[in-house]
Amino acid sequence: MDSHLLLEIYKKQARMIYFYLKKNGCSHEDAEDIVQESYTKFIAYSSGVPSDKALSYIFTISMNELKKLLRKQGKEHSISIDNEYFWNNFADDQDTELSVLSIEMNHEITAVLDGIQEIFKQLLLLKYELELSYKEIALLLGMKEETVRTYLFRARKEFQKKWRELHE
Repeated sequence: MDSHLLLEIYKKQARMIYFYLKKNGCSHEDAEDIVQESYTKFIAYSSGVPSDKALSYIFTISMNELKKLLRKQGKEHSISIDNEYFWNNFADDQDTELSVLSIEMNHEITAVLDGIQEIFKQLLLLKYELELSYKEIALLLGMKEETVRTYLFRARKEFQKKWRELHE
């Protein structure tokens, strides 16, 4: 296989994992370190991994590295949903009420996401925050595309249920 093609595949997959880590509250440096460590571990232990499961294996390593880092730092696993949005709106002199409402909505969304299963949270973020297709999510998580569709349906239903509970 052409080395330039391999490099492009690596860059695309690494960027996808990097942005997912950032969405989960990881700093820029830590996200880069985790991606690099994940690929290093994959290279070291890839002999027993089928080629069609490589990306999901690397993604799993990345998630485990993130959890290990957060445990080491004594932090909880939290999701970042545009914290800078609030301050940027004040700097741009946009509607303050709209900015405050947006931040409150983000906090509510984060609270609801924290109350659902981890796999559902991951699927919702991959689908709606990173805007990945069902096929890309299936490849990333090592699942069948139909399983991703089913789990996303269940994730949306659970999110809706928790959202209603929060607003009743």
